[in-house]
Amino acid sequence: MKRVKKLICCTLFMMSPLFSVIVWANDEAVAEAEKLLDNLGMEEILEQSITQSLDFQVQKNPELVPYVGVMKAFLAKHMSYESLKDDIVNLYSTTFSVQELKDISAFYSTETGKKTLQKLPELARISNQLGSDRVQENIEELHQMLEGASKLVEESKQL
Repeated sequence: MKRVKKLICCTLFMMSPLFSVIVWANDEAVAEAEKLLDNLGMEEILEQSITQSLDFQVQKNPELVPYVGVMKAFLAKHMSYESLKDDIVNLYSTTFSVQELKDISAFYSTETGKKTLQKLPELARISNQLGSDRVQENIEELHQMLEGASKLVEESKQL
């Protein structure tokens, strides 16, 4: 049970966004950021991201299956758009100027921008899978590297 608790905590930590911006933007930037996020469908994007990440973690760690409901409830409470909206708006409005936010909105209003929004989640999922597969294909190399490092650590302790 301790292992499962640690696994759940590690999984949730790895999925958590790092939103901690201290500076607040001006009202116009905040308004543009809110408009952009609404137009992007950020609520749905976050929801899909959480679902995909959780599904991926459960696929990698099947012992999490009995806890999926609890994890979904926790993530819905703490990683939902509603719970993060102010921080995300702050992040965008302090990262981009008002004009940049307008330019981004203009791009995502084009056909190319709409296609980008539609395709990015799937491209990100596939990219993550490619990376995971590559690591898995070469895991023996990591084991050998760790063994070598472990030997060096042991040798240094003996000195």
